Amino acid sequence: MINLVNQSQADLIMFCGSTLYYQKDLGVLKERIDNKNSFVLFEVREVKDSKFIDLKNCLYSIENGVIHNLFTNQFFSTKDEIEGNGDLCERFINELETRRCFKIKGKTCLVLQCGENNILRNIQKEANRPVFRLQERIDLKERFDCLLNKTHIILNPIHTPMGNQGKMERRREYFSANNRYYFSVSQNGTTKRNDSYYEILMDSDRLQYAYHNGKAIEEYSSNNTKDFQIRVFDL
Repeated sequence: MINLVNQSQADLIMFCGSTLYYQKDLGVLKERIDNKNSFVLFEVREVKDSKFIDLKNCLYSIENGVIHNLFTNQFFSTKDEIEGNGDLCERFINELETRRCFKIKGKTCLVLQCGENNILRNIQKEANRPVFRLQERIDLKERFDCLLNKTHIILNPIHTPMGNQGKMERRREYFSANNRYYFSVSQNGTTKRNDSYYEILMDSDRLQYAYHNGKAIEEYSSNNTKDFQIRVFDL
């Protein structure tokens, strides 16, 4: 991870979920990251701020070479956790509005962590058409739609490849509609420990997805390493 960041000239670098396993690994990054030009989005799997707080899947960024805690973590991972749960959905949308939005080169980015894309559901009898999951909460749907309308790029770091890619494809089309971009990057479900970092083992061709205006982006450059599958998109 360190070499990849330091050698990159990208404006934005997004890593998959569980980029780092332990919070203590942030100290290694702080000492060795010298890229002051890229905005880097990554996730720490386990964060223990005190004996009362034990958080999972916390988002961090690197900006101007400095590590920032975004003070947000994954809210849910499955449809069953969010289905009909208006209180959780309201907290989640508030989190999106206040902690998951930022601008890079004038483009507004919005972050959904892994299974939080279950904020949508698919209507199977209508060719898996995606809709906001809690249709009965018109107030929350309006707030979510407002967020999407203000967003240029949706970033979706993922831990392991999600099932039913037919439904996921329709969601990617939905998120990237109206001239938006959607990017996701996943581990492949098989990881190894290396200096306390989780790194991708590349035995899958579909760890990364990029969509624009409802269609997959096919033009990109790649610069893979033995541990990382890297795709670079020019927007």
